Amino acid sequence: MIKRKILSSLAVATLALGGITGANAAEVTLSTQTALPTKHALSQSYITHFITPLNQQGKGVVQLNLLGGPEVTPAKRAPQAMQRGVIDVLFIPAAYVAGLVPEAQAMMLQNIGIDKLRSTGAVDAYDKIFGDRLDAKLLAWAETGEGSGYYLYTKKKPGMKDGMVDLSGLTMRTTGAYRPIQTALNATTVSIPSGDVPTGLERGVIDGFGWPTVGLASIGLADRISYRIEPKFYNLANVVLIAKSKWNSLSPEARQLISKVAREYETASVQYMIEKNQSDIAAGDKAGVKAITMSGAEGKKYLKTASDAMWGVVGKKVGPDELAQLRKMLSED
Repeated sequence: MIKRKILSSLAVATLALGGITGANAAEVTLSTQTALPTKHALSQSYITHFITPLNQQGKGVVQLNLLGGPEVTPAKRAPQAMQRGVIDVLFIPAAYVAGLVPEAQAMMLQNIGIDKLRSTGAVDAYDKIFGDRLDAKLLAWAETGEGSGYYLYTKKKPGMKDGMVDLSGLTMRTTGAYRPIQTALNATTVSIPSGDVPTGLERGVIDGFGWPTVGLASIGLADRISYRIEPKFYNLANVVLIAKSKWNSLSPEARQLISKVAREYETASVQYMIEKNQSDIAAGDKAGVKAITMSGAEGKKYLKTASDAMWGVVGKKVGPDELAQLRKMLSED
């Protein structure tokens, strides 16, 4: 009788273990959100080069379910939503998380490219930073490198001072990506959601804004402004994050597949940026946008002003030793 009970208990345990193993082997669906509107060119890059291929390659293992953009959770609250498990995977500009991860703002100052950022350990270093600051794993550092960056756009023609554009008297829509250079150029800055920029221009709430080198046409802004200030400055830095607890719960096969697709996405997004930048400039030119270009010594001064302003902001948030490490890790200058 005792022997039968032991065997029965073993059978139940075996079935239970079998059930757990089967559950672990089942396809896992992760929810994801973009911090930018889904129609934005940067979100489209994430959808095209990460979500779609992962869902194609991950059948039976892991899938991504796109919930939407900031209408799901506002961009400012999206990192915390990820931490709470409301969303699993988050696509967001690094500048948007600078309040929680001050080192993230410096990611826009990289000038060595994603391949070198990986080979020299910069990506691993930022993975640790995001882990320590946000309890998240950095899956991808995308839409960076050639073709990426930012322009300032205005409705009114800005003045010039000492060979550089002067934004005195202009109110500019801002984020952490633009505020340092806009402030250095004497602009008044206002924070409004990216989706409200067209209305803000129409109502005179803002006179201009900073914008990535892509996405102007996709969100319907090409015919809303008159001037594009050149050259482009900084580098785009969009990150894909997942809460570490969620990442650790995935099977080794799922983690390996996600990492593989993430690397492919980083590379594909570089070429995407080059092509979209060209088409966006063409759309702006067709709409009558005029370029105000600083070249030669003036152009170098403008870019140095932008870089110094951003490093100054980062330096106020991190210690001098960490600042030096970031500059060495991200820049060849």
